[in-house]
Amino acid sequence: MYGLPQAGLLAQQLLEERLGKHGYVQNKPTPGLWTHQWRPVCFSLVVASFGVKYVGKEHVDHLIDVLGKHYELSQDWAGIKYAGLTIDWDYSKQEVHLSMPGFVEKALARFKHDKPTKSQDQPHRHDIPTYGAKVQYAKQENASQPLDKKGKLFVQQVVGTFLFCSRAVNGTMLTLLSAIASSQANPTEKK
Repeated sequence: MYGLPQAGLLAQQLLEERLGKHGYVQNKPTPGLWTHQWRPVCFSLVVASFGVKYVGKEHVDHLIDVLGKHYELSQDWAGIKYAGLTIDWDYSKQEVHLSMPGFVEKALARFKHDKPTKSQDQPHRHDIPTYGAKVQYAKQENASQPLDKKGKLFVQQVVGTFLFCSRAVNGTMLTLLSAIASSQANPTEKK
């Protein structure tokens, strides 16, 4: 039922029951990672996307048959899309490249963020050192006004949106997001 808070838990329990009858179990320390008791098949589940690793097509066909009895499935045998990621497999170099084409542009449009007129080549504001000075003074305290509930929610939405992208694809954003997230409890107009 759409909007039911327990829907995710109920769907998870039903999936565990249905797959458990056929020998599939979820890894206890790593939720979302599933294996079969004896078949060389493992898969991860993120919302409604399955990423499957298998040895022997007959084993993955077994998983597809089990899931197909209860769910409508679509299959991507090239393994190009998974959980919002675009995956570029380079088998000759034994590498994989992850990307999220258009993600940043869509997020910036969602949050109505105009493209800056001046290029910024680092993730967050830099405190310029005073070269030659014997003493480097600490930053001044932030005296700007605290954000209201709407502003606080906006900061949380921006951080959450870009955190997904930074963890999956672009780790250079993590420093900035960490700095912003540390001030989320009491964000201000400047910080």
